[in-house]
Amino acid sequence: MTTRLRRIVRPAAVLCAVGVLSGTGYQSWLLYQHHRSGVAGREALDAAASYAVLLTTANPATVDRQITELLDRSTGTFHDRYAKQSAELRAMLIANQVTTSGTVVDSAVKSAGAATATVLLFVEQTFTSAALKPSDPIAEAPPDITAMTITLRKEAGRWLTSDVMAGQQQP
Repeated sequence: MTTRLRRIVRPAAVLCAVGVLSGTGYQSWLLYQHHRSGVAGREALDAAASYAVLLTTANPATVDRQITELLDRSTGTFHDRYAKQSAELRAMLIANQVTTSGTVVDSAVKSAGAATATVLLFVEQTFTSAALKPSDPIAEAPPDITAMTITLRKEAGRWLTSDVMAGQQQP
């Protein structure tokens, strides 16, 4: 190999190696970002499903504990709005001896990032009221399925609910 050819081949080989390493590094970064997004989505989906069940399940004996947990697992304007309305909700549940039970029947992650996520859920909810006569059609209504969108924010390592839109509130 001539000296002139060596002067051309060496820099070309170095340039190719740098290109391959750069491409490999970029692909690794993309793969890691995809992995992080997937992990965030799964964590947010679990948190949203658990919150939806808590939000749609209530009975007079446990309503105080439920309200405390709902507030502990929420943040922002949703937290403030729920805190304001919880006393009225509590009084209504106890006065009418209302028992509700919610079950997530389907869910999907609409979007997920490192700090925020939006989850779509379908929740089947049953409702009974011991204060009403058994012959009253509302005393034991048939199960209802409600569509929900729950927005979450990750704060201090926890996914907290920052907004809930249900049923007709959906945009």
